[in-house]
Amino acid sequence: MAFFDLATTQPLEINSLHGKVLLLNLWAAWSPTSAKELPELVALEEDYSKKGLVVLGVCLDDAPAAGLLVFAERHGIHYPLVRPGPLMLDLLEPVETIPYTILLNTEGKVIGRFRSPIKRAELSAAIEKNL
Repeated sequence: MAFFDLATTQPLEINSLHGKVLLLNLWAAWSPTSAKELPELVALEEDYSKKGLVVLGVCLDDAPAAGLLVFAERHGIHYPLVRPGPLMLDLLEPVETIPYTILLNTEGKVIGRFRSPIKRAELSAAIEKNL
């Protein structure tokens, strides 16, 4: 499963994150709900990144990368933003809505799916259980 870094366009293989709990947030800049939950995701990344959580913002927006990176900066996002590689969304199905958050354990197995709006307490409990 591969992504492409929004800032560098370089590939990012999920296998390189083996051993980390991975939080994938599928979002789009045109979605008001995506923007609304960003403070919670930023806070989760700040709280758990030193303990082994990796947050990836998976951009499903067709907008130019430069505009999306400005959007991210305005919202205080410091975690990597990526675009999905070929067939990546097929591997994550079912993706029910945007935004949509998927939690994977240290072996890369999907252990949680969260519809928007995310509930921080529920997501925190799932993260803590798997760190």
